[in-house]
Amino acid sequence: MQSFNSLVIDYKDNEHNISFRTKIFRELKHKEVLVKIKYSSLNYKDALSVSGKSKIIRGEEMVPGLDFSGTVIDSKSKKFNKGEKVLATGSGLGETIDGGFSEFIYVPDNILLHVPKKLSLLSSMQIGTAGFTAAISIEKMLLNKQSIGSGPIVVTGASGGVGSISINILSNIGFETIAITRNKNYIPYLKKIGATSVIIPKILEKKSLNNKLFAGSIDNVGGELLDWLIKSTKDNGNIVSVGMASSYNLNTTVFPLIMRGINILGVSSTNYPNNKRRFIWEKLSNKYKPSQLSLINKNCINLKEVINYSKKMVSGKVAGRTIIKIY
Repeated sequence: MQSFNSLVIDYKDNEHNISFRTKIFRELKHKEVLVKIKYSSLNYKDALSVSGKSKIIRGEEMVPGLDFSGTVIDSKSKKFNKGEKVLATGSGLGETIDGGFSEFIYVPDNILLHVPKKLSLLSSMQIGTAGFTAAISIEKMLLNKQSIGSGPIVVTGASGGVGSISINILSNIGFETIAITRNKNYIPYLKKIGATSVIIPKILEKKSLNNKLFAGSIDNVGGELLDWLIKSTKDNGNIVSVGMASSYNLNTTVFPLIMRGINILGVSSTNYPNNKRRFIWEKLSNKYKPSQLSLINKNCINLKEVINYSKKMVSGKVAGRTIIKIY
């Protein structure tokens, strides 16, 4: 085989275009690895990129896809050998370098990881970028002294990938977890994966300080909902901001910070250091391994279905995780 297929986004003449392209194999560069991709996954950020709702790629042309798992076909790296099972998440994939929506990928060895022994190519992508983001969010809360006895953790954007896996992991390690979703049809699903209760937000209070309702939260939404969470969190609680599905704007007050000692924590799965990635993935194969991956991963599609599924995801019609099986 002399060529392979990739899904490519381009912005020639400043207009969003997406199409399948044939790419030719080339010589490996120093410290580069050629991987045959078995699985990728469709994250919300991928869906924004594919549908053209937001310009995620940095440049005129790129293969989208924030993660992948597969097998090493060729290597010019001392770290990886032919036949080894590998994965990568974030690290500029689908943004500054070609991502996982392709049959093969040339990837620098400094963003590649061996698949942990207790995970497979499939389960590593069932977890994927969403699970990795959930794990580093929980890890940051725990490092900041979040305790089970302090009270419930609320998760917004609960039916999405990050939200779903966050709920499942938090429940597994002993936290009472409250899910927030706009769609009442997702309530049974959210309770099955570990949510103690589910809130469908209607009118949010707009006071300087609200009643103390939660011990902490993982927020995928931003905007007014994040403002409400900040004002509704108990003393010394931790709020992790990981997304902006509603808005990237945040208008709030300093009162929760200076009167209750609320901590607002940010995480970036894209820029997370590679030496720490190994530590988090080992936890995802043990202590943090989600127990409801089959429920959370509701959809398995092929590469040709990515464009239509991206439109559904952006419209809020897809719950849980969506796996892409490349071959």
